[in-house]
Amino acid sequence: VDHYTVGGSMMSDEVVKGAMAGYVFENVEIATYTALIAAAKAAGDSQTQAACEQILPQEQAMAAWLLEHLPEITDAFLVRSADPDLEAKR
Repeated sequence: VDHYTVGGSMMSDEVVKGAMAGYVFENVEIATYTALIAAAKAAGDSQTQAACEQILPQEQAMAAWLLEHLPEITDAFLVRSADPDLEAKR
């Protein structure tokens, strides 16, 4: 769903798309840090491996948070988009 017509005005679903894009980006970061950990381990670079291993759980936690909250973000958008007195983008 890209737009809703509410009270004659178009409301974009930017908030939902933003949350989805954030989730995708976090998963790219998870894959990147996972690959970096493997490469650092293979190269014997324990400092890089440790740094990436420290960051990886933060990325996993953010991805989990976004996935957990995506339904409520979507619901909030739908509720706001149905009310002509509310701005659904915020």
